[in-house]
Amino acid sequence: MTCPELSEEAIHRGLSTCVIGKRVIHLPVTTSTMDVVHQEAHAGAPEGTLAIADEQTAGRGRFQRSWVSTPGTSLHMTLLLRPREHELRRMNMAVSLAVVRAIRAVTGLRATIKWPNDIRLRGRKVGGILIESQPDHNAVPYTAVGVGINVNFDPSPFPEIVEIATSLMAEAGRRISRLEVLQSFLRHLDALYATLRHGQPLHDEWSSSLETLGQHVKVRWGDRVEEGVAFGVDADGDLLLDRPDGARISLPAGEVTFQR
Repeated sequence: MTCPELSEEAIHRGLSTCVIGKRVIHLPVTTSTMDVVHQEAHAGAPEGTLAIADEQTAGRGRFQRSWVSTPGTSLHMTLLLRPREHELRRMNMAVSLAVVRAIRAVTGLRATIKWPNDIRLRGRKVGGILIESQPDHNAVPYTAVGVGINVNFDPSPFPEIVEIATSLMAEAGRRISRLEVLQSFLRHLDALYATLRHGQPLHDEWSSSLETLGQHVKVRWGDRVEEGVAFGVDADGDLLLDRPDGARISLPAGEVTFQR
């Protein structure tokens, strides 16, 4: 049964965005909204198409990790976008800022970003972003932007994540409207995407939301590991690291672990 709170009609009501969410596909259950958007992109779906589901049976995050939640408690969505090549590098900044802004607008909570794309409240993960960009040889290249936000999710029954995950409900002490969070996110992303399109920077606001800066971190991707103090990010969101040997390096992506 389709959840009326997140029906296509409810999502569109009062949204007033220019690009983001102009077309909505709402599914009670699907494997992954990322899969839906990839299929829609190859079928020629317009930019701004939103796929959202009340339940995912094979939701995934970065590094092919599964995304755990219970049906009807969280937001599982993917957007189809077609950013230009120079805008693509900064998409993560726009999306993570939109999540942080939406959480603050709806709940008053001040979320932070763990570089590059984990959204956290009081040191626990409340949301995550997965961006997959693929050339479509039969049409225009596209980018699938996946976003998960724990809204009324209770992580306590899941021992594998109970110490590292939280939700808006857990932090605010009350149930939160998924529709309000969704619409706020879509409106903020629409504005931030326009900012990107006009060549305006997002670096200052994004870096001020990063909890990673000033921390001693270990960054891993593939078989490579770098360690040092994260002293800043550049205009594209790459992490700037001071290594113990005195070298300064720039890291475009990776998995961060805070070191003591």
